[in-house]
Amino acid sequence: MKAADSLATPAESVSSDPAEEYKCVCDFMRLYATLRFYQLALLLGTTGSIITALSSHAVRTGFARAELLKAGGLVVSLAFLVMEFRSTTYWHGLRDRGNALARQLRFMCFPTPSRWNPLTTSGAGFYLHVVVAALWLTSLFLRMQPD
Repeated sequence: MKAADSLATPAESVSSDPAEEYKCVCDFMRLYATLRFYQLALLLGTTGSIITALSSHAVRTGFARAELLKAGGLVVSLAFLVMEFRSTTYWHGLRDRGNALARQLRFMCFPTPSRWNPLTTSGAGFYLHVVVAALWLTSLFLRMQPD
């Protein structure tokens, strides 16, 4: 079997044990939800650490140090933004497979709101990552004045 053949398999395919597959899908959905929470905590902790460093007198007196920290904050926030997008994409794929299995098992399906809705967990997390990245980008153009 080629890799392309396995990708072409429809999501509604019949599993040999749909109940067991449904349990596995739910476990992976829970894992990815936890992973996304940890990534958000790490992003906010890293951002807070960089802001703390930027407020120190030693960094404020050196232009290059401050700009390097700001650029580092932007790179880190963009990396976390990409990770958030990818993990949310994978989570949505798991949710869709879970819904296909739920229909087959006559279980209640998971809600399927738009990923871009800011009132959902996925949307709020994504937009929070975007805001942090935008703030770091903006900070590159602001000059902090030493005391």
